[in-house]
Amino acid sequence: MVDYQNFKISFKNEYLIMERSINCRIKDYEMNYSYNPTLLVSGSNENMVYFASGSSFTPYASTIGFYNDSNELLAVAKFGQPLPMSPDTDTNIIIRMDV
Repeated sequence: MVDYQNFKISFKNEYLIMERSINCRIKDYEMNYSYNPTLLVSGSNENMVYFASGSSFTPYASTIGFYNDSNELLAVAKFGQPLPMSPDTDTNIIIRMDV
């Protein structure tokens, strides 16, 4: 049997953690295209298979990349589950990160 009355724990932290929130707004007409190369017709660099080019096709977003002014990738945010991109309404995604 352990006697818990004889233990003493203390902790002191002096490290400041800043949180930054970034609002990513995606217009209803933006990002409604899949960049998945498996959706291309065999031997084509731009023609997509029939089900991916119709109006009922809705791609999903799973990752957001953050780039600097020189178009260099700085950070990547991955979603817990894919988010369907709406062709009718704007989508707002709030990313919170510790810096």
